[in-house]
Amino acid sequence: MLFTSPIFLFGFLPVVLCGFLILERRGDAESCALWLTAASFVFYGWWSPSFLIVLLASTAANFTLARGMEQMRGALRRAVFIAGLAGNLALLGYFKYADFLISSVNDVAGTEFVLLHIVLPLGISFFTFQKIAYLADIHAGRAVAGRFADFVLFVFFFPQLVAGPIVHHAEMTPQFSRLAPVGGGVDWVRLATGAAIFLIGLIKKIVVADQIAPYASPAFAAAQDGPVGLLLGWQAALCYSAQLYFDFSGYSDMAIGLARLFGLRLPANFASPYAATSIGEFWRRWHMTLSRFLRDYVYIPLGGGRCGATRRGLNLMATMLLGGLWHGAGWTYILWGGLHGLYLLIAHAWSGWGRLALPRPLGWLLTLAAVVVAWVPFRAASVGDAANILAGMAGLHGLHGAGAAIEAPGGLVAAMAILAACAVLPNTQQIMRAYEPTLGAAPAPGRRQIPLVFSPSFGWAAGLGLGAVAVELFSWQTSEFLYFQF
Repeated sequence: MLFTSPIFLFGFLPVVLCGFLILERRGDAESCALWLTAASFVFYGWWSPSFLIVLLASTAANFTLARGMEQMRGALRRAVFIAGLAGNLALLGYFKYADFLISSVNDVAGTEFVLLHIVLPLGISFFTFQKIAYLADIHAGRAVAGRFADFVLFVFFFPQLVAGPIVHHAEMTPQFSRLAPVGGGVDWVRLATGAAIFLIGLIKKIVVADQIAPYASPAFAAAQDGPVGLLLGWQAALCYSAQLYFDFSGYSDMAIGLARLFGLRLPANFASPYAATSIGEFWRRWHMTLSRFLRDYVYIPLGGGRCGATRRGLNLMATMLLGGLWHGAGWTYILWGGLHGLYLLIAHAWSGWGRLALPRPLGWLLTLAAVVVAWVPFRAASVGDAANILAGMAGLHGLHGAGAAIEAPGGLVAAMAILAACAVLPNTQQIMRAYEPTLGAAPAPGRRQIPLVFSPSFGWAAGLGLGAVAVELFSWQTSEFLYFQF
């Protein structure tokens, strides 16, 4: 059930929202939470009832371990935590990495082990990290297990279940008890804010991401036939860079908007990453909740930056390689993570040498170019395909090469314009900042950004209305969100 599908927009969402508002008017937070939990079961079960059972069993097991840890101390507490960590990773490893491991062994050893062709449960990478963070926080004494009903809603809450943002138990469960303020009526401002953010995300996905995708996908497909030329190489890389950002940030906006409809706040996941002027800044702006997880539960436990330069570099590279592997079971994702690890090592070395800061325009251009280059293996079907695209981008095969017939200068120019606009337009959280749509305050638009701020006015109503019309015109060719595959 895609957020963009008619069954969700005109069936599931209106029913769930109306039921919630009825319960909210009664001031019954417990019933509101149970209603959202039941709706989330239906949402996930719509994809696969069998995987719903798997997720329920995993949720119950994690909660049992958490409650057990609260009663333990010392080595036994640590042993239970390690068992929970191993169990979560084993479940993720079986579903996501078993075939990759078998295929890699076959390639290296020349064996012919049969692939299992395991179907990946939707959202497993996201909810596995949330459960690991939950167990780690309880083990460290940073959180309490809480109630089972709250933990189930924390795991299953449908707006962020399948593709994030990756949330912490401690930042979500306190909100559940405040779902129905005593004496409160319908909060029309909250509903309007949530609907506006959801619509902005819908426009990003259908009007931008899905329309630029036809220029990216054929270009990457052409790389399977041989080296591509300069134009097609850059068309592939730039168009996919635009597609991925508007697809994933569009989903995140929709998740945040849906949460606001129900009186909840999720953390922001994007903060204009293509406006970054350094690779470190990019990672503070891109998929922010994943960056937070990798920092708090991988990089810092490994030693972070508190050790020598060599150890810090190893910690950084290990963290980024793990981040790449989290995205997918393939060498292309590992290569993507390795590239970003290398970028960060170079950035640290540059600052350590005391070099002068680059001028902002040059820093922005170099950062964007590095990010675009790294998206090539992230999207490519194989390392060989990525090499063909990158060779084309470097001009090693001339202006034209394989797939010259599908070169589309218009798509290339559109992608360049979209990426440039990302540097000067405020992001959704900045536009809506007066209404506090997310956990934590959004910064005001910078002096280099267009000061676009949402207000309940005719102009905004007309603009969003035109956006809704565009969504309707293009919705016939919408596709699944890219991050659903992770």
